[in-house]
Amino acid sequence: MTGLQVAGVGAGYGGEPVVRDVSFGVEHGRLLAVVGASGSGKSTLLRAIAGFIPVSSVIIRIGDRLVTGPGVAISPEHRSVGIVTQDGSLFPHLTVARNVGFGLPRRTLSDGTPTADRVRELLSMVGLSDVGSRFPHELSGGQQQRVALARALAPNPEAVLLDEPFSALDAGLRSELGHEVRQVLRDARTTAMLVTHDQDEALSLADHVALLVDGRIAQQGSPRDLYERPANLAVASFLGEVNVLPVLALEPDGDPRTALGVIPVSAPVSAAKEVVVRPEQVVLTRVPAAPSLGGQPPAGNDTRGRVAAIVYFGHDSIVDVELADRVIVRARVLGDSGLAVGDEVRVSVCGHGQPL
Repeated sequence: MTGLQVAGVGAGYGGEPVVRDVSFGVEHGRLLAVVGASGSGKSTLLRAIAGFIPVSSVIIRIGDRLVTGPGVAISPEHRSVGIVTQDGSLFPHLTVARNVGFGLPRRTLSDGTPTADRVRELLSMVGLSDVGSRFPHELSGGQQQRVALARALAPNPEAVLLDEPFSALDAGLRSELGHEVRQVLRDARTTAMLVTHDQDEALSLADHVALLVDGRIAQQGSPRDLYERPANLAVASFLGEVNVLPVLALEPDGDPRTALGVIPVSAPVSAAKEVVVRPEQVVLTRVPAAPSLGGQPPAGNDTRGRVAAIVYFGHDSIVDVELADRVIVRARVLGDSGLAVGDEVRVSVCGHGQPL
């Protein structure tokens, strides 16, 4: 069952369209993350789906209803979508409980449930049972966003659209709240679309990811598909750090030879100019022999280099290694690398590279 379907969205604000021919589908109860750089068209796409701006040549279905199509343009308030914005957009003069119940009937819902009971249920769902009588300014930023989510879920919408909802929060709270919100949406079995510029957020929270580049979808699929099998260098580099290695030759079995030796790929290739390898795939072993850092290197690879720089982050370290001809390869290892600038190391690759 499709929770949200978009076909051929084109939208903008006059002049050249910001979003061009965007299509995707989200299954009921699943979360799609639309990720991209600032100005790529993410928020414009969200506004088009919500009905806030006009669209061209498009089909939009929310649940089992056509809300935009030939001769059809359902107004935003009748689309059965909830919106959560970056700042929550709570009414400062209303209590938390009245904010959550703002779009609900005054006394009872259509099924006879008292509105107050629905508000209490939602506040419990987002972990804020004890703050109904407070005002928004008395809450932390994370609590305000939970209230905004409860308000968006209050009328049981077919879909919830989240527009950079965690970007104003500090990194630790952003990650924690993101996973809490994801669980609330799962428990409510609500279809959701999250717009974000944060690739870690998109990969860790979403069931399906669509990367927007200049108003078009560059690639869409599962988080693992996009990260491990990027369609092009733009996708690969946006979703994380990469080593881009020119292909020097192709082996008879189709594996490419690079400055790091032969790098296995998931399927033989007949032509490729470059191979992408993530830093966490690069394995370093100090010379003379020492325990490998990050995994066991494949046998037969004796590519050597010298440590040029080390950046320590606590949970991991980034190590830049200079190979012959001044080629720099970046490795990511857990914790302290145990290396020092100037150390000679063997360099190899774990897993498969992605030919481009």
